[in-house]
Amino acid sequence: MRKAPKWLIDNIAKKEFQRIIKNFEDLEVIGNLDINNIGAYCNAYSFYLKATKELAESGKLTIEKQLPNGSYTIVENPLIKIQKQYADEMRRFASLCGLTIDSRLKLAVRKTTKERQDIEDDFGDI
Repeated sequence: MRKAPKWLIDNIAKKEFQRIIKNFEDLEVIGNLDINNIGAYCNAYSFYLKATKELAESGKLTIEKQLPNGSYTIVENPLIKIQKQYADEMRRFASLCGLTIDSRLKLAVRKTTKERQDIEDDFGDI
């Protein structure tokens, strides 16, 4: 099993990295070029969990914000924007790393096509 990169932000990201690598071990599809994308996914995952936890602890989807004139208005809790930002980042990196069903299906099609080509190369077009 690969060791998590030192630049991962915390233990949550490191544990997620190990979980992902373990799940991909048998597929033999992870190379050195994938490590940065997986690490970036893991960092985004950790930040997403932190934002989600803080949002749950506050229990507030909206907050009061003071305007320059001294009055108050109700606005969306900024944690929602942070949570969405990291969810979007996770989706982008998940797709690049083969963590989504769509990306794994594409990989399976490529693998099947290569195996079919290898058989044709060995035995001809039977």
